[in-house]
Amino acid sequence: MRFKHILVLLILAFWVFSNSAFAAQSAGKPAYGEKAVADFYRGKTVRIIVGFSAGGGYDQYSRLIARHMSKYIPGNPAVIVENMAGAGSIIAANHVFNAAPKDGTLIGNISGPIVLEQLFGSPAVQFDMAKFRYLAVPVSETYLMIVTRKTGITKFDEVIGPKSKQVTFGAIPGSTVEHAPILARDILGANLKVVSGYKGTADVRLALDSGEVDGFFNTWTSSKITSFDKFKKGDWVVLAQLSEKPIKDLIIPNVPTISQIAKTDEQRLIMKYGTSTPNAFGKVYVLPPGTPNDRAAALENAFAKVFADKELMADANKGKLEIDPMLGEEIHKLVQEFLGMSPDLKGKLQAAIKSGKK
Repeated sequence: MRFKHILVLLILAFWVFSNSAFAAQSAGKPAYGEKAVADFYRGKTVRIIVGFSAGGGYDQYSRLIARHMSKYIPGNPAVIVENMAGAGSIIAANHVFNAAPKDGTLIGNISGPIVLEQLFGSPAVQFDMAKFRYLAVPVSETYLMIVTRKTGITKFDEVIGPKSKQVTFGAIPGSTVEHAPILARDILGANLKVVSGYKGTADVRLALDSGEVDGFFNTWTSSKITSFDKFKKGDWVVLAQLSEKPIKDLIIPNVPTISQIAKTDEQRLIMKYGTSTPNAFGKVYVLPPGTPNDRAAALENAFAKVFADKELMADANKGKLEIDPMLGEEIHKLVQEFLGMSPDLKGKLQAAIKSGKK
Protein backbone atom coordinates (compact mmCIF):
# COMPACT_ATOMS: atom_id res chain seq x y z
CA MET A 1 0.00 0.00 0.00
CA ARG A 2 2.83 2.35 0.86
CA PHE A 3 4.45 1.75 -2.57
CA LYS A 4 1.15 2.56 -4.31
CA HIS A 5 0.79 5.73 -2.23
CA ILE A 6 4.30 6.88 -3.20
CA LEU A 7 3.60 6.05 -6.86
CA VAL A 8 0.40 8.14 -6.83
CA LEU A 9 2.29 11.06 -5.28
CA LEU A 10 5.02 10.82 -7.93
CA ILE A 11 2.44 10.79 -10.75
CA LEU A 12 0.63 13.75 -9.21
CA ALA A 13 3.90 15.67 -8.85
CA PHE A 14 4.80 14.97 -12.50
CA TRP A 15 1.32 16.13 -13.60
CA VAL A 16 1.63 19.38 -11.62
CA PHE A 17 5.14 20.04 -13.03
CA SER A 18 4.11 19.34 -16.62
CA ASN A 19 1.04 21.54 -16.42
CA SER A 20 2.98 24.32 -14.74
CA ALA A 21 5.54 24.26 -17.57
CA PHE A 22 2.75 24.29 -20.13
CA ALA A 23 1.04 27.18 -18.36
CA ALA A 24 4.32 29.11 -18.27
CA GLN A 25 4.81 28.66 -22.02
CA SER A 26 1.19 29.57 -22.70
CA ALA A 27 1.60 32.72 -20.64
CA GLY A 28 4.67 33.68 -22.68
CA LYS A 29 7.19 32.81 -19.95
CA PRO A 30 10.32 31.22 -21.45
CA ALA A 31 10.99 27.54 -20.77
CA TYR A 32 14.72 28.24 -20.33
CA GLY A 33 16.98 30.09 -17.91
CA GLU A 34 16.51 33.66 -19.10
CA LYS A 35 19.25 35.10 -16.87
CA ALA A 36 21.92 32.76 -18.22
CA VAL A 37 20.86 33.50 -21.81
CA ALA A 38 20.81 37.25 -21.14
CA ASP A 39 24.28 37.10 -19.54
CA PHE A 40 25.60 35.39 -22.68
CA TYR A 41 24.02 37.74 -25.24
CA ARG A 42 24.61 41.03 -23.44
CA GLY A 43 27.11 43.13 -25.42
CA LYS A 44 27.26 40.65 -28.30
CA THR A 45 26.11 40.80 -31.93
CA VAL A 46 23.82 38.27 -33.60
CA ARG A 47 24.45 37.97 -37.34
CA ILE A 48 21.79 36.85 -39.80
CA ILE A 49 23.51 35.33 -42.85
CA VAL A 50 21.26 35.68 -45.92
CA GLY A 51 21.98 33.16 -48.68
CA PHE A 52 21.11 35.60 -51.47
CA SER A 53 22.27 38.98 -52.73
CA ALA A 54 21.14 42.29 -51.25
CA GLY A 55 17.87 43.75 -52.50
CA GLY A 56 15.91 40.51 -52.95
CA GLY A 57 13.02 39.15 -50.90
CA TYR A 58 15.17 37.15 -48.46
CA ASP A 59 17.32 40.20 -47.78
CA GLN A 60 14.31 42.46 -47.25
CA TYR A 61 12.65 40.12 -44.74
CA SER A 62 15.90 39.67 -42.81
CA ARG A 63 16.57 43.40 -42.59
CA LEU A 64 13.00 43.98 -41.41
CA ILE A 65 13.40 41.34 -38.68
CA ALA A 66 16.85 42.61 -37.66
CA ARG A 67 15.50 46.14 -37.07
CA HIS A 68 13.02 44.92 -34.45
CA MET A 69 14.44 41.73 -32.94
CA SER A 70 17.05 42.88 -30.41
CA LYS A 71 14.50 43.84 -27.74
CA TYR A 72 13.07 40.30 -27.74
CA ILE A 73 16.38 38.47 -27.26
CA PRO A 74 17.47 38.28 -23.59
CA GLY A 75 20.47 40.59 -23.12
CA ASN A 76 19.40 42.70 -26.12
CA PRO A 77 22.34 41.99 -28.46
CA ALA A 78 22.76 43.95 -31.70
CA VAL A 79 21.27 42.14 -34.71
CA ILE A 80 22.82 42.68 -38.14
CA VAL A 81 22.40 41.21 -41.63
CA GLU A 82 25.16 39.94 -43.91
CA ASN A 83 24.80 38.48 -47.42
CA MET A 84 26.52 35.28 -48.54
CA ALA A 85 25.04 34.69 -51.98
CA GLY A 86 25.61 31.71 -54.22
CA ALA A 87 24.16 28.40 -55.43
CA GLY A 88 20.62 29.17 -54.33
CA SER A 89 21.83 29.61 -50.69
CA ILE A 90 23.75 26.30 -50.63
CA ILE A 91 26.99 28.23 -49.94
CA ALA A 92 25.37 29.93 -46.94
CA ALA A 93 23.82 26.66 -45.74
CA ASN A 94 27.21 24.90 -45.92
CA HIS A 95 28.78 27.75 -43.95
CA VAL A 96 26.09 27.78 -41.26
CA PHE A 97 26.18 23.99 -40.88
CA ASN A 98 29.96 23.55 -40.80
CA ALA A 99 31.90 26.76 -40.16
CA ALA A 100 29.61 29.10 -38.25
CA PRO A 101 29.90 29.51 -34.47
CA LYS A 102 27.51 27.13 -32.73
CA ASP A 103 26.87 29.45 -29.81
CA GLY A 104 23.68 31.18 -30.96
CA THR A 105 25.34 34.27 -32.43
CA LEU A 106 24.76 33.28 -36.07
CA ILE A 107 21.42 32.59 -37.76
CA GLY A 108 21.16 31.33 -41.32
CA ASN A 109 18.45 32.56 -43.68
CA ILE A 110 18.42 29.92 -46.40
CA SER A 111 16.07 28.56 -49.04
CA GLY A 112 13.91 25.59 -48.07
CA PRO A 113 13.96 24.16 -51.63
CA ILE A 114 17.68 23.31 -51.32
CA VAL A 115 16.32 20.23 -49.55
CA LEU A 116 15.90 18.89 -53.10
CA GLU A 117 19.65 19.17 -53.71
CA GLN A 118 20.25 17.09 -50.57
CA LEU A 119 17.56 14.59 -51.53
CA PHE A 120 19.25 14.08 -54.89
CA GLY A 121 22.75 13.75 -53.45
CA SER A 122 24.26 16.93 -54.93
CA PRO A 123 28.04 17.03 -54.31
CA ALA A 124 27.70 20.76 -53.48
CA VAL A 125 25.64 19.92 -50.38
CA GLN A 126 27.68 19.70 -47.18
CA PHE A 127 24.78 19.88 -44.75
CA ASP A 128 21.88 17.77 -43.53
CA MET A 129 18.53 19.57 -43.54
CA ALA A 130 17.26 17.12 -40.90
CA LYS A 131 19.87 18.38 -38.41
CA PHE A 132 19.46 22.14 -38.54
CA ARG A 133 17.66 23.74 -35.59
CA TYR A 134 14.65 25.45 -37.17
CA LEU A 135 13.55 28.83 -35.82
CA ALA A 136 10.95 30.36 -38.11
CA VAL A 137 9.56 31.04 -41.56
CA PRO A 138 7.94 34.48 -41.98
CA VAL A 139 5.57 33.34 -44.72
CA SER A 140 4.98 30.34 -46.98
CA GLU A 141 5.47 31.19 -50.63
CA THR A 142 3.96 30.60 -54.06
CA TYR A 143 6.04 31.02 -57.20
CA LEU A 144 4.77 32.75 -60.32
CA MET A 145 5.81 32.15 -63.93
CA ILE A 146 6.64 35.67 -65.17
CA VAL A 147 7.54 36.99 -68.65
CA THR A 148 8.03 40.51 -69.93
CA ARG A 149 5.44 42.19 -72.15
CA LYS A 150 8.05 42.35 -74.94
CA THR A 151 7.69 38.58 -75.48
CA GLY A 152 4.13 39.09 -76.73
CA ILE A 153 3.03 36.08 -74.66
CA THR A 154 -0.04 36.45 -72.45
CA LYS A 155 -1.08 32.85 -71.61
CA PHE A 156 0.65 29.66 -70.47
CA ASP A 157 -0.75 27.74 -73.46
CA GLU A 158 1.28 30.00 -75.77
CA VAL A 159 4.56 28.43 -74.59
CA ILE A 160 3.28 24.88 -75.11
CA GLY A 161 3.52 22.90 -78.35
CA PRO A 162 5.77 22.70 -81.43
CA LYS A 163 4.66 26.07 -82.84
CA SER A 164 5.23 27.97 -79.59
CA LYS A 165 7.80 30.74 -79.23
CA GLN A 166 10.83 29.89 -77.09
CA VAL A 167 11.46 32.19 -74.14
CA THR A 168 14.65 32.46 -72.09
CA PHE A 169 14.33 32.18 -68.30
CA GLY A 170 16.92 33.40 -65.80
CA ALA A 171 17.68 31.00 -62.96
CA ILE A 172 19.50 30.73 -59.62
CA PRO A 173 21.34 27.39 -59.21
CA GLY A 174 19.83 24.98 -56.68
CA SER A 175 16.69 27.03 -56.09
CA THR A 176 13.07 26.97 -57.22
CA VAL A 177 14.02 29.79 -59.61
CA GLU A 178 16.01 27.06 -61.42
CA HIS A 179 13.93 23.95 -60.63
CA ALA A 180 10.63 25.49 -61.76
CA PRO A 181 11.59 26.33 -65.37
CA ILE A 182 13.33 22.97 -65.76
CA LEU A 183 10.20 21.12 -64.61
CA ALA A 184 7.89 23.40 -66.62
CA ARG A 185 9.97 22.59 -69.70
CA ASP A 186 10.63 18.87 -69.20
CA ILE A 187 7.43 17.79 -67.39
CA LEU A 188 4.82 20.18 -68.77
CA GLY A 189 6.38 20.74 -72.21
CA ALA A 190 6.93 24.52 -72.00
CA ASN A 191 9.28 25.90 -74.67
CA LEU A 192 11.84 27.42 -72.31
CA LYS A 193 15.59 27.98 -72.46
CA VAL A 194 17.01 28.04 -68.92
CA VAL A 195 20.02 30.28 -68.25
CA SER A 196 21.36 29.58 -64.75
CA GLY A 197 24.12 31.18 -62.69
CA TYR A 198 22.48 34.28 -61.20
CA LYS A 199 23.14 34.88 -57.49
CA GLY A 200 19.73 36.25 -56.53
CA THR A 201 16.42 37.52 -57.85
CA ALA A 202 17.74 41.09 -57.81
CA ASP A 203 20.30 40.02 -60.44
CA VAL A 204 17.64 38.24 -62.50
CA ARG A 205 15.42 41.33 -62.42
CA LEU A 206 18.31 43.38 -63.84
CA ALA A 207 18.68 40.76 -66.58
CA LEU A 208 14.98 41.14 -67.42
CA ASP A 209 15.31 44.92 -67.57
CA SER A 210 18.29 44.70 -69.92
CA GLY A 211 16.63 42.11 -72.18
CA GLU A 212 19.22 39.46 -71.31
CA VAL A 213 16.38 37.08 -70.39
CA ASP A 214 12.63 37.06 -71.11
CA GLY A 215 11.29 35.79 -67.83
CA PHE A 216 11.82 34.02 -64.53
CA PHE A 217 9.98 32.33 -61.69
CA ASN A 218 9.64 34.38 -58.52
CA THR A 219 7.42 34.39 -55.45
CA TRP A 220 4.47 36.73 -55.20
CA THR A 221 5.68 37.82 -51.73
CA SER A 222 8.98 39.02 -53.22
CA SER A 223 7.53 40.32 -56.48
CA LYS A 224 4.99 42.62 -54.90
CA ILE A 225 7.75 44.15 -52.73
CA THR A 226 10.25 44.78 -55.50
CA SER A 227 8.23 44.96 -58.72
CA PHE A 228 4.57 45.71 -57.97
CA ASP A 229 4.46 48.57 -60.51
CA LYS A 230 5.65 46.28 -63.30
CA PHE A 231 2.58 44.07 -62.80
CA LYS A 232 0.28 47.05 -62.41
CA LYS A 233 1.53 48.68 -65.64
CA GLY A 234 1.49 45.37 -67.54
CA ASP A 235 5.26 45.33 -68.12
CA TRP A 236 5.37 41.87 -66.56
CA VAL A 237 2.83 39.15 -67.39
CA VAL A 238 2.02 36.18 -65.13
CA LEU A 239 1.45 32.91 -67.01
CA ALA A 240 0.99 30.47 -64.09
CA GLN A 241 1.10 30.15 -60.31
CA LEU A 242 2.81 27.13 -58.77
CA SER A 243 0.24 26.25 -56.16
CA GLU A 244 -2.79 24.04 -55.81
CA LYS A 245 -4.97 26.98 -54.76
CA PRO A 246 -5.02 30.51 -56.24
CA ILE A 247 -3.18 33.29 -54.40
CA LYS A 248 -5.81 35.43 -52.66
CA ASP A 249 -4.25 38.85 -53.23
CA LEU A 250 -2.79 38.31 -56.70
CA ILE A 251 -3.72 41.40 -58.71
CA ILE A 252 -3.66 39.57 -62.07
CA PRO A 253 -6.93 37.68 -62.69
CA ASN A 254 -7.44 34.15 -64.03
CA VAL A 255 -3.88 32.87 -63.59
CA PRO A 256 -3.90 29.03 -63.81
CA THR A 257 -2.61 26.87 -60.93
CA ILE A 258 -0.61 23.63 -60.99
CA SER A 259 -3.83 21.60 -61.09
CA GLN A 260 -4.91 23.48 -64.22
CA ILE A 261 -1.62 23.42 -66.16
CA ALA A 262 -0.74 19.78 -65.36
CA LYS A 263 -2.36 17.25 -67.68
CA THR A 264 -1.86 14.14 -65.49
CA ASP A 265 -1.68 13.29 -61.78
CA GLU A 266 2.01 12.40 -62.20
CA GLN A 267 2.76 15.83 -63.66
CA ARG A 268 0.83 17.47 -60.83
CA LEU A 269 2.72 15.56 -58.12
CA ILE A 270 6.14 16.23 -59.64
CA MET A 271 5.37 19.94 -59.97
CA LYS A 272 3.93 20.03 -56.45
CA TYR A 273 6.90 18.37 -54.73
CA GLY A 274 9.43 20.04 -56.98
CA THR A 275 8.13 23.58 -56.49
CA SER A 276 5.25 24.34 -54.14
CA THR A 277 5.76 21.93 -51.21
CA PRO A 278 9.37 22.89 -50.35
CA ASN A 279 8.36 26.55 -50.48
CA ALA A 280 6.02 26.02 -47.54
CA PHE A 281 9.30 26.43 -45.61
CA GLY A 282 10.97 28.69 -48.17
CA LYS A 283 12.58 31.66 -46.40
CA VAL A 284 13.65 29.61 -43.42
CA TYR A 285 15.76 30.75 -40.44
CA VAL A 286 18.06 28.09 -38.96
CA LEU A 287 20.78 27.53 -36.40
CA PRO A 288 23.68 25.11 -36.82
CA PRO A 289 23.40 21.77 -35.03
CA GLY A 290 25.03 21.89 -31.63
CA THR A 291 23.69 25.32 -30.69
CA PRO A 292 22.85 25.25 -26.94
CA ASN A 293 19.17 24.45 -26.41
CA ASP A 294 18.48 27.40 -24.11
CA ARG A 295 19.79 29.94 -26.64
CA ALA A 296 17.99 28.22 -29.51
CA ALA A 297 14.75 28.32 -27.51
CA ALA A 298 15.33 32.00 -26.69
CA LEU A 299 15.84 32.85 -30.37
CA GLU A 300 12.74 30.92 -31.45
CA ASN A 301 10.79 32.76 -28.78
CA ALA A 302 12.21 36.06 -30.07
CA PHE A 303 11.01 35.24 -33.60
CA ALA A 304 7.53 34.44 -32.28
CA LYS A 305 7.41 37.79 -30.48
CA VAL A 306 8.89 39.89 -33.28
CA PHE A 307 6.30 38.60 -35.76
CA ALA A 308 3.60 39.92 -33.40
CA ASP A 309 5.35 43.28 -32.93
CA LYS A 310 3.15 46.23 -33.95
CA GLU A 311 6.08 48.30 -35.23
CA LEU A 312 7.38 45.41 -37.34
CA MET A 313 3.90 44.81 -38.77
CA ALA A 314 3.58 48.51 -39.64
CA ASP A 315 6.93 48.39 -41.45
CA ALA A 316 5.93 45.13 -43.15
CA ASN A 317 2.71 46.67 -44.43
CA LYS A 318 4.59 49.68 -45.78
CA GLY A 319 7.01 47.40 -47.61
CA LYS A 320 4.27 44.99 -48.80
CA LEU A 321 5.91 42.20 -46.78
CA GLU A 322 3.39 39.55 -45.84
CA ILE A 323 3.72 37.99 -42.38
CA ASP A 324 2.09 34.61 -41.74
CA PRO A 325 4.73 32.79 -39.68
CA MET A 326 5.53 29.18 -38.93
CA LEU A 327 7.83 28.21 -36.04
CA GLY A 328 10.42 25.56 -35.23
CA GLU A 329 8.82 22.17 -34.67
CA GLU A 330 6.21 22.60 -37.39
CA ILE A 331 8.97 23.40 -39.90
CA HIS A 332 11.05 20.43 -38.77
CA LYS A 333 8.11 18.09 -39.32
CA LEU A 334 7.61 19.42 -42.87
CA VAL A 335 11.30 18.86 -43.65
CA GLN A 336 11.17 15.32 -42.26
CA GLU A 337 8.07 14.51 -44.29
CA PHE A 338 9.71 15.87 -47.43
CA LEU A 339 12.88 13.83 -46.87
CA GLY A 340 10.64 10.78 -46.45
CA MET A 341 9.20 11.15 -49.97
CA SER A 342 8.33 7.83 -51.70
CA PRO A 343 11.24 6.33 -53.69
CA ASP A 344 9.16 6.27 -56.89
CA LEU A 345 8.29 9.96 -56.76
CA LYS A 346 11.81 10.88 -55.64
CA GLY A 347 13.28 9.00 -58.62
CA LYS A 348 11.02 10.73 -61.15
CA LEU A 349 11.60 14.18 -59.65
CA GLN A 350 15.35 13.63 -59.48
CA ALA A 351 15.51 12.39 -63.07
CA ALA A 352 13.62 15.44 -64.30
CA ILE A 353 15.72 18.03 -62.45
CA LYS A 354 19.10 16.35 -63.02
CA SER A 355 18.56 15.83 -66.74
CA GLY A 356 17.36 19.42 -67.03
CA LYS A 357 20.63 20.80 -65.65
CA LYS A 358 22.79 19.17 -68.33
